[in-house]
Amino acid sequence: MPPFRDWLVRVLAAGESVQDEPPALPADRGLILADLNAAFERHALDVAGSPLPFDPGAALGAAVALARACWLLVAGAGEPPALKADVRTAAAHLSADVCLRFLPVVLRRARARHAEGEPAASLDRLLRAWPLSGVLADLDGEPTTPPDFGGHPGLQLLYAERLVATGRLGWVPKDGPPREWAGRVFAERGRPLPAPPTEGSARE
Repeated sequence: MPPFRDWLVRVLAAGESVQDEPPALPADRGLILADLNAAFERHALDVAGSPLPFDPGAALGAAVALARACWLLVAGAGEPPALKADVRTAAAHLSADVCLRFLPVVLRRARARHAEGEPAASLDRLLRAWPLSGVLADLDGEPTTPPDFGGHPGLQLLYAERLVATGRLGWVPKDGPPREWAGRVFAERGRPLPAPPTEGSARE
């Protein structure tokens, strides 16, 4: 198996995962964090608003979660992907999105191969907890973390731009600035903003 760093560089550059063994982080993670930081800086160029700091814990955790998800998809066994980080901060959401934005593709393939078993179930939970990335996925219902991203307007705008492309009703913000941003983006696309889901109607 390629070293974890080689695997990550290939994923970030080409969106390709090549694994023949379970992912294993090296003891020295400095170069991996440097690669993630560089990818974050490029990713952040497309985000409006005040600059966000890099969150190394969220970024590395997301990279590990992606590696585990890809391995679980191939092998059908392994440690389920999970990410423990502070979902209240905008920096964590954007840092994690560097890798988590690839997970919706993994989820689609997991459903095709394993229906709603693993890894689809764990990916469902993970993406709902990280709505900036989860809004890209084919997920009914709603996110488990409100899409306010610590009040950062640039991430709320990015979320709205992703939402208008996927059109997931349960992921439409219910109120506040996130809903205002969604309304602007939907209006720019010539589409009415759907009403927020009512209690009990979000999960189909």
